[in-house]
Amino acid sequence: MNRLRRSILLFAPAAAASLSPAVALAQSYPARPIKVLTGVAAGSSPDGVLRQVAQALGTSMGQAVIVENRPGANGILALEGLKSSTADGHTIAMVAFSQMSVNPSLIAPMPHDPLQDFAHIGIFWRGPQLLSASAASPVSSLGELLAMAKARPGQLRYGSAGNGSPGHLFMEQLKLAAGAAVEHIPYKGTAAIVAGVSGEIDLLMDGVSPQIPHIRSGKLKPLAVSGTQRLGVLPDVPTFEELGVAGIGTVWLGFVAPRGTPAAVVARLNQELRRAVESPEFRGASEGLGRLVTPGTPEGMTATIREEIPLWRAIVQRAQIRPE
Repeated sequence: MNRLRRSILLFAPAAAASLSPAVALAQSYPARPIKVLTGVAAGSSPDGVLRQVAQALGTSMGQAVIVENRPGANGILALEGLKSSTADGHTIAMVAFSQMSVNPSLIAPMPHDPLQDFAHIGIFWRGPQLLSASAASPVSSLGELLAMAKARPGQLRYGSAGNGSPGHLFMEQLKLAAGAAVEHIPYKGTAAIVAGVSGEIDLLMDGVSPQIPHIRSGKLKPLAVSGTQRLGVLPDVPTFEELGVAGIGTVWLGFVAPRGTPAAVVARLNQELRRAVESPEFRGASEGLGRLVTPGTPEGMTATIREEIPLWRAIVQRAQIRPE
């Protein structure tokens, strides 16, 4: 009997290993450098964030983390490259809210399903949007803006980085939520900031960091910030929610892997991602630019995408937003 028991005990680990290739893969992961695909251009703000995270991930995981930029088609090219990659965790992608939550309403037909075709690793970063007025604009508060927009529809003009850009999406969300008629002037990239500073437009909805120098110089007047909390870098600027307009959220960045990536590998990636972004250096640098470090779970990322897809579909359809 003792000999039989010893045989069973010796056999059990080998049997478990042979029946759990995913567990064995996770234990040896990563076995080679990790490639991170991204749909943003090299040198852009999200690219800079990604490279900070990649460096920290490489250090903690003991393998190089290589960033590969594949801009174009609203981030679809990068995700199509990921979809055809081996599902072993050695190729992942950084994604933005626009790729996962907005593209299903902007792109037809969509070549992939953001909920079904990828393993969600987690959201790690959120970027509030800041509504500002030109120094020359007659409005100095959100209340004044809404009152004027209702009294004189279409007279106020706002700029964004282009059709379908975060500033366009969030401003249209605000217009629909508050019943305000403000004319949209699309620009290319940072040209909208220049237009706001010069007074060519009355209003600007954009990220916080590119506006901070112009706020400090007095060329832009901050009115409200999106999200659920005030920012340490602009402590006197209220949120839209404080001012009576609920539901204006933030942009976000996260990571995904190909569908079928073992759960143990996804869990390891999430663990290392959280460790990387929760470092004092990364958190301090992000919050100093008006960004929020918000590491979450794979399940939380899935829930966010599932909740946001119908929200943005309603906004895109009602505002008749078309990609450029």
